[in-house]
Amino acid sequence: MMQFVDSNVIIKAFTNNSEKENCRRVLSEEFITNALCLVEAHHAISIIRKDKDYATNSIKSLFKNQGLIIDLDKDLLFEAFRRIEKYDLNIFDLINYAAALIHNCSKFVSYDKDFDDLKIKRVEP
Repeated sequence: MMQFVDSNVIIKAFTNNSEKENCRRVLSEEFITNALCLVEAHHAISIIRKDKDYATNSIKSLFKNQGLIIDLDKDLLFEAFRRIEKYDLNIFDLINYAAALIHNCSKFVSYDKDFDDLKIKRVEP
């Protein structure tokens, strides 16, 4: 089964920190993420590295990996809003979680503890 990768894992994979290699390993395997995560990661990497070109190339490199990148479209947004009463998540996290649910992900790879105790188990890289 597939694993959904949250933006914070992508950010750590392309910035200097103690989790960098673990996060890169996750991105070298099959995974699912969405366009929203990529936008969030690009923004954060640009700020952390102070280099938009580096951030852009980092995100573009994920298109060559074994990842499936889900579009942020009205259907995904609808699915997130459909679940808004059920889950105590902000809309950004809910969009990501809805994407993981729709695609039957077995794991949600994230450092964000807001995803604890949900239907899909959160794991750290």
